[in-house]
Amino acid sequence: MRKWLGIKKVALSETPAKNTDRWGRGIIFAIALCGIPFIVGTDVASRLFWFWVVYLTALTAFQAYLQWKYIKESKEYVMTLLLYPVGLAAFLAIAFVY
Repeated sequence: MRKWLGIKKVALSETPAKNTDRWGRGIIFAIALCGIPFIVGTDVASRLFWFWVVYLTALTAFQAYLQWKYIKESKEYVMTLLLYPVGLAAFLAIAFVY
């Protein structure tokens, strides 16, 4: 798909966004840890499922934003945004099948 869309692979760690990426992922993780006490309740499985969906969405959105901002010329953010629904669909399929 990369070749078809003409997107060259560039890692965020090779750009000035390296520290921003680390800090942002750390903040998202800290917020997620603070949300875990709200998961414990009557319907733990359902809440845990939606916790993971929201957490992965936040991480993907943050990564796509940084890719768009710091490496626009490679259009790596397009790959991130195209592959996220595929990954989410796989996650949902696994969750609902098992």
